[in-house]
Amino acid sequence: MRRFLLTAAIIAATAMSVSAVLAADLAIPKPPAAKEISIHKGPPNCSRWTDDCANCSRGAGDAPPVCSNIGFACQPKVVRCLD
Repeated sequence: MRRFLLTAAIIAATAMSVSAVLAADLAIPKPPAAKEISIHKGPPNCSRWTDDCANCSRGAGDAPPVCSNIGFACQPKVVRCLD
């Protein structure tokens, strides 16, 4: 019985180390880079957006977007759509 348990433990340890080696060889693709959106252009199909510093909105028709001023200590974040 003792020999059986020792053999089973050796086989289990070998199987785990082989699976760890095989898992380490997998090629994991890098995610695509996020597309940077200018705060002054805004995301498409969005009427209001912000970067937590400036708030912008589109005018009617082909009017350019209108954005608020930002404070001097504001740290912009990722542009997100509000409407």
